[in-house]
Amino acid sequence: MTNRQSNIIFYSIISIIIYAIIINFTHPDFFVDLSKSKEEISIKEAMNNEEYMQALVIYQQLVQKKLSDDSENSVELAIIYEDMASLHSLLGHNAEEKKYYLKSLAIKNNLKSNDMFGFAKTYYKLGLIAEEERQFDQAQMYYEQSLLKRLGDTKKVDEQDQGIITGMHQSRLSYIRLNNEATIATFIKLAIIHSIKEDDDIAKKYYVKALAASKITFGEEANQTLAIMESIKQLSP
Repeated sequence: MTNRQSNIIFYSIISIIIYAIIINFTHPDFFVDLSKSKEEISIKEAMNNEEYMQALVIYQQLVQKKLSDDSENSVELAIIYEDMASLHSLLGHNAEEKKYYLKSLAIKNNLKSNDMFGFAKTYYKLGLIAEEERQFDQAQMYYEQSLLKRLGDTKKVDEQDQGIITGMHQSRLSYIRLNNEATIATFIKLAIIHSIKEDDDIAKKYYVKALAASKITFGEEANQTLAIMESIKQLSP
């Protein structure tokens, strides 16, 4: 290969890289969309146009495609079911929303997934549906499962994900899992459920947990913290 040919190849590669950088800057979804299937791109377009029923039809096509590929227990199918549940929530279809969250949950359990936060989110969503349907015992069970997944055996999860961790890292992880918006919301939901069931002592315990976490997460003067304090006052005799 001559020097001239080498230079042509070199500058061609540089031109391609520069072009790719420009495309990525001006059209950030370009390369993402290239990795997506035709159905996924069509779903995105339907959602952007608020054509939710059309998006559901395409999701069903994706489900059939996964099932025909013997992927009934794949992570991808669990994600599709979660997306379909969220879409049914937008449409106010509680029964369908619940059905698809349960389908996703079943796959995660079959796969013995280590995605504890994913489990926690799904259980929380199921709790919201049960609470809306005034099935308070079921809502309590789902919220408790959500909390268990979020605050459960953190050591086991992190040894699988990150290798052996030190006690200091473990404490920090527990701190992060406890003091975050999702955990606080679950504490509050459990407090509300127990308050409805007239278990005021238990309700107050959950509010106190939520308050402690809220002070750290949002600050002592934050609206979220003040609202929890007011809820505790209303429970006090």
